This record gives sequence, structure tokens and C-alpha cells, in this order.
Amino acid sequence: MLDHLRRIRAEGANSAALLSDLPIGELLRGVPRSVGLGVRSYLRSSRAEQRRHPDLPTGRPTPGLVTAAFLDEIVVALLAGGRLSPNPRDAARIRDEVREAVQTLRTRTHLDDPTLFHPAPPALVEPALRARTYGTIGYEQLAFDSGYRPWAGLPGATRRQAAGANQRVWAYVLRHPGEPRPWLVNLHGFGMGRPADLVAFRGRRLHRELGVNILHPVLPMHGPRKGVRAQDTPFISFDYLGNVHGLGQAVWDVRRCLDWIRRQGRAPIAVHGVSLGGYVAALLAGLEELDCVIVGVPSVDLAWVMAHHAPEDIRRRVRAAGLLGAEAELVHRVVSPPAVTPRLPVERRFVYAGLADRMATPQQAYRLWKHWAEPSVCWYRGSHLGAMWNRQARRFIEDALTSSGIGRRNTW
Repeated sequence: MLDHLRRIRAEGANSAALLSDLPIGELLRGVPRSVGLGVRSYLRSSRAEQRRHPDLPTGRPTPGLVTAAFLDEIVVALLAGGRLSPNPRDAARIRDEVREAVQTLRTRTHLDDPTLFHPAPPALVEPALRARTYGTIGYEQLAFDSGYRPWAGLPGATRRQAAGANQRVWAYVLRHPGEPRPWLVNLHGFGMGRPADLVAFRGRRLHRELGVNILHPVLPMHGPRKGVRAQDTPFISFDYLGNVHGLGQAVWDVRRCLDWIRRQGRAPIAVHGVSLGGYVAALLAGLEELDCVIVGVPSVDLAWVMAHHAPEDIRRRVRAAGLLGAEAELVHRVVSPPAVTPRLPVERRFVYAGLADRMATPQQAYRLWKHWAEPSVCWYRGSHLGAMWNRQARRFIEDALTSSGIGRRNTW
């Protein structure tokens, strides 16, 4: 879906072309929710003293803001029709797996210290590197075998290992020749993971203007790692163990990329993640020694996200099947950013979020911001899908990098 939106934007098509492929029912359901955002924003702005989170800004409702929220709502509705709607047989399996997993994780003390769930991966010494081009961008394609093995005895491990294409990791690299340069690792959002991400993240511009090296890892079950049997190993869905294994592998694979970077020479490393990538970046902040972490439009509580976005009829069904509640939260704890303490100082932590975000919602970013001891934050006037193009967010990212010593304008 995100690829579809990017393609339409790149082609300069109008909004009617975007909406033509979408079911009319999803459009109609998105309208009252989008208008409701505008109403709530107006009420929040007029009752500042009664806000639950008074330090969370409110976006003044405008037609543009409501329209941006409407596009987010469309994507949420389409995703809810598949990933957020398990059939009864799968729901029973998921419930039993979650109960078994929680007991196993508790016995291994992983719930007490989630960092134990993420052992340090082996060194990445000689990955395959090949010159490639995307449009006018020349880049290196890095590839290696993941080597990730789910914890023995944890439900869903066999399904994860059977996903053949997913076991090969890919990354897109822009490097300067000569002396070591700072690195920026960009972690993509849900539905991304192609060389087009170099454009969406403005990789070539930052590579040239800030003088940094760029690396884009492809997260599990995305891009060329998706394979033809992706439906057997869902990632970010009510299949909770798929979430746990997928995020565990994402962290493992990115850490191996970080090891390869460090072998190129001593240099600062920044990690910037958007949406799903922001979730992974926030987890990495508690596991790796990094010089800067920038988290954009993140979700940090997957159990809440699943329940929040599921339509009411599906929510009743999954609640009756036992897929909502304490155990759903516990099984995700080992891959939960609020369950780990960031290892870099607060002045090197950065968060940005859209006030009209209807997918992650600004409350999720607010929760991470509080957990991170209120670091520098940008509450931009826009939606989740608009994060990649919002000027205010882009300026915030560049300022975060330069203030952390990750690149200097016109000094290389």
C-alpha cells in the first residue's frame, strides 16, 4: 500500500486516481474518523487545562490536516481487513502459543530483562557487495545470510525458519571513498524495503551535503525478503509470535550491519527509523552503543496498536478468542522499546511525530518521549504517511544529525 502511495505521488497523479482503487466502504468509514480528529483537536485546543497530556501539542484543525488524516485512515482500514482479522482456527492457535510463550519467556527471565532476548550476533566479515543503480543513483547492494535462529522451544520458531527468502539480508549502501566518514543507518517503514527508499529518505542528498555514508537495511519480510510464502509468516499482525520473531530478527540483522560498518573504520553512527523502522531504532537504542538515534512516527506498543485499529466487530471476536489483555502485552515485552533503557545520552535521542497521525497516533510517540526522559522532539503538523515529505520533520532530522556530529555541511 505504501508503495502504491509513493508511486502515485511520484507520478503526480491527483487524489482521485489514488482513491479509485479503494473500496467505497473503506472510504466512507474513514470520513467520520477524520472529521472526528478535527473536532477533538478543536476541543483540546480550547480546554488546555483539562488535557490528559497537556505537554502534547494540538494541531489546529484545517482542511489539509483532516485530509492527511483521512489518507491515514484509508490505509488503516485496508490493513485491518487482512492482517487484523485472524480466522477462528488461527485465533485459537495464537492464543495457545501466546500462553506457552509467556511461560517460557518468564522461566528464562526474558520478561524481567528483555535485553537477554537479544544476544549479540556474530561478526559480519565478508558480505557480498555488488554495484547497482536505481534511476540516476549509483549504490552498492550488500547481501549476507541472516544467521538468525529463534529461541529453541518458543512457538512459531519453525515457521520463521521455513521462510527461505527471508533468511537472506539485503542493504543499500552509499559510501564515500577515502577516510572513514560518519554513518547514517535508515530503517524503513512497513511495506517499504526497496532501492526506492534511497529517494524517500533523501539518501543521496544527505550523502553529498552532510558528507555521510548511508546504509539502508531491508527488514524481515520486506522487499526482496518477502518471498512467495509471506502469508505463512505474518509480521505485524494478530499473530503475536510472528511479531516477536520478526522484530527479534530485525534487531539481529541491523546489529550485524552495524558490526560491518564498524569494521570500515572508527566513525560516529546514527540510526534513523520511520514507523516500523522507528520501533526497531528505539529497540536498538537499548542494545547498541550509538552516537545518535532518531525515531519518527513510531508505535511502541504493538498489542495496543492491534486492538486500537481492529474494527469493532473484529475486536469483539479477538477479545472472545483471548487475544487481548495482559498476555498479549507480556509476550511483546521482549521486543518493546519502553522495556529497555537507551544507552546513549538524552541529548543524542530524538523523536518526531505527526499531530494528525492516525496510524501510530501521536500518543505512541509521546509515550516513547516520556520514557526517553523528554529529549528533543518535533510535533509536526501532518499525518503518518506524510512523515517522509514534511519539511519540518526533514529539518529536524538534519539538525539532529549535525548537532550529534553526524556530518557537517560543506566541510568534506
